[in-house]
Amino acid sequence: MMELSKLSGWRQRKTVVRGIVLFALTAGIFLLLFRRINLRLVLSTLKEISPVYLGLATLLTLSFPVISALRWQMILRTMGHKVAFTRCLLIIVGVWPISAISPSRIGDLLKVYSLRQSVDALTVTGSVIAERTFDIIVLASLALFGGIFFRNTYIVSISAAVFLLIIVGFLLIRIDFPFPGKKKIQVRINELFNSLRKIGKNSGVLILIILLTVVNWFSSIVQTKVLFEGVGANVPLGFTLAALPVAIFIGLLPITIAGMGTRDAAMISLFSAFASSHETLAVALLYSFFGYWLMSIIGLPFIRKALQFRR
Repeated sequence: MMELSKLSGWRQRKTVVRGIVLFALTAGIFLLLFRRINLRLVLSTLKEISPVYLGLATLLTLSFPVISALRWQMILRTMGHKVAFTRCLLIIVGVWPISAISPSRIGDLLKVYSLRQSVDALTVTGSVIAERTFDIIVLASLALFGGIFFRNTYIVSISAAVFLLIIVGFLLIRIDFPFPGKKKIQVRINELFNSLRKIGKNSGVLILIILLTVVNWFSSIVQTKVLFEGVGANVPLGFTLAALPVAIFIGLLPITIAGMGTRDAAMISLFSAFASSHETLAVALLYSFFGYWLMSIIGLPFIRKALQFRR
């Protein structure tokens, strides 16, 4: 338990303070939301959802770690390390609960700790950064093309800004421009470029990794569409494909726990043309449950084995 609390960041004074602040900000944002959205309406909407929609959402949630494990195994294999699919799946499921509650959002880096006995840290870090790079590029692409199709300048602006940040970030690393922590980041970025070079040399693997990334996020988008149908809101699948990535990006801002509150507020604004505020908030709460907390509950029995703790 002591080792687990240390890995999650809840034993360090600095991160504990940050965690308390995150919880406070998350609660504060929800208080503001419920000041203008009737909580009873939200709860009533949640109660009226058919079990069929909840069952479909659950099945889609169970597909997320499987697809992620296939992609991660493929990236590691491309980098010269054969890790069994079952081991990749176990690690992803096992670190999920810690990732959800960690004040320092170190969930993905726990993969480095999980494979510490078989794969060097820089290689695993490179694979994790490569995964997240593919995620961001795919999400930004979906939002950009969807925003252009629906002529939504807000969505287009956010997705274009994400692409710009990616380009600027790479340029800052590649050119000789000093900034705080550059040397530490440079090592990881070099490993990332090494990972991407190896992946890029095999066009078949590259296509499969991109395809798995698209399938994974499309499943999340379909899940959101299903939840909107469950609350009685007719939101076009195409608009969900364009708007949800923007809400996810806003939820990545490190000011709340697991992006809750910020992502919910963004969804209420983005989907206002197709669903009422209480319907969208109900969907946003379910999105957090299925996307974070359900898998966290499922992953609890696998934490010790995933992180290879000594008894």
